[in-house]
Amino acid sequence: MKVTLLDCTLRDGGYYNKWDFDEKIVKHYLKAMNASCVDFVELGFRFQSKNTFFGPYAYTTDNFINSLKLPPGPKYGVMINGKDFITSEDKKNSLINSSFQKKEKSPISLIRIAMNFDSVLTSRSIVECLKDKGYLIGLNMMQSHGKIHEEYVNVAKALASWDAIDVLFFADSLGNMTPKDIKNICSSIRDGWDGELGIHTHNNKTYALINSITAIENGVSWVDGTITGMGRGAGNAPTESLILEMSNSGYHNGNVKNIQSTIDDFTILKNKYNWGPNLYYHYSANHEIHPSFVQTLLEGRRYGANQIMGALAFLADKDSSSFSANALRKAIYGNHSHYNGDWDASGWLSGETVLIVGAGPSVKKYKDYILQYIEKQSPTVFHLNINPHLPSTNVKASIVCNETRILLDASRYKYLNHPIIMPKKRIGMLIQDELKELDILDYGLILESEAFKIKSNFCILGWPLAIAYALSIITIGEPKAIHLVGFDGYDADDPRQKQMNDILKKYKNTKESVPLISLTPTNYRIKQGSIFSVI
Repeated sequence: MKVTLLDCTLRDGGYYNKWDFDEKIVKHYLKAMNASCVDFVELGFRFQSKNTFFGPYAYTTDNFINSLKLPPGPKYGVMINGKDFITSEDKKNSLINSSFQKKEKSPISLIRIAMNFDSVLTSRSIVECLKDKGYLIGLNMMQSHGKIHEEYVNVAKALASWDAIDVLFFADSLGNMTPKDIKNICSSIRDGWDGELGIHTHNNKTYALINSITAIENGVSWVDGTITGMGRGAGNAPTESLILEMSNSGYHNGNVKNIQSTIDDFTILKNKYNWGPNLYYHYSANHEIHPSFVQTLLEGRRYGANQIMGALAFLADKDSSSFSANALRKAIYGNHSHYNGDWDASGWLSGETVLIVGAGPSVKKYKDYILQYIEKQSPTVFHLNINPHLPSTNVKASIVCNETRILLDASRYKYLNHPIIMPKKRIGMLIQDELKELDILDYGLILESEAFKIKSNFCILGWPLAIAYALSIITIGEPKAIHLVGFDGYDADDPRQKQMNDILKKYKNTKESVPLISLTPTNYRIKQGSIFSVI
């Protein structure tokens, strides 16, 4: 049996880099796909417009594809999310017609339509519209796990009756299928579908490759993969491994020797984005948690292991098969006990000018001038966490609250020679020994989604971040002014930039807020001053 191999690296891999791939990497990739005899290349999604920046492989227009100088060997395609093109008012499929021309005018020949299994029968109008335009149609049934035999059969029979689908794919969206599940699903679908059958696997439990081969052994004639497994969450079956296994078994004539240059490129990306199976993805698969929850928790290494596992355990008790930012916030913040502090900070900074020192590179650059300002103007100085560039003398206190950061820095606190302000009851159990001889001011922290509430001995925040916690402590102390240094900011498309601006906006809208002035360069939405003007 000849198996058709489809590579979808630029489509599924785009979840890690916003579908913004380097031109040189794509050039190497397309050359390798041609040389290694991959049959189809899925170049990306064709999204409707989004209110955020995504690169060209999120939209993959015909004009853009024509600019790529595609090698002639493989055939090419794109994927659409079917739900984006289905509206109750759209009787003439205007979204489809505005997004796709007839096949003879297009550089692509295949369109895969992604739909959840439970709603796949609602896609008929867009399937038939695209088929009328002349395209090869693949229908990709997401979240196909856990159905009974009759459900697979009934859906397969209904889809077959349309006589418009060329390849029917089923996807292991949550990465929780086993080879036994694959056999059962193949057998069930075959009772209602006698056309081409395909599979899309995920690697949460390291089963992506074996599930793909098992599917081939049970009648699947289309499989897809990605270079080095690059894909959402734990990733997919590696295309290079599929080529090795399928050519070894006579299912495909691919040559893995011709793919090494692009593997090298994507290995660099893998080291950057860190996709692939791990404990968290395995746990999420076993508990039917959508992999995007894990991917988001791992981004930026903001959360510690205990916090990630705590959030996943919270999600395991809920219906978490679809990703929701609100559900994630509840998982992170809603499963913690509430802790008040022992220290009342009311009025403790009355009438003082406060300087908060952040961790941005500008602290090192302007170190001498910051120290001159501290010497001449005598502000009350606070460090967020431990600052490596400024001495710990003449510092009122270091302010810390993030569990992961505290675990990393705990052994260094004894060398600071000034008090530590922290939510001791919340995190004290993590570092009991390190706290014994420290001078600690215990100001409580309660985490609640989207909140910014300042109380005398605790705050209620939507983020376990030192700046939000510090602003609460300092503001309740009633200073006359708050100056900032070392709050440089991030790139505009970095999620930390948006998060910080959200925090600053929430703070500004509290009734207790004090105007903030940054004395070193910043791209946050803060009033700007200059360290040189205050010396």
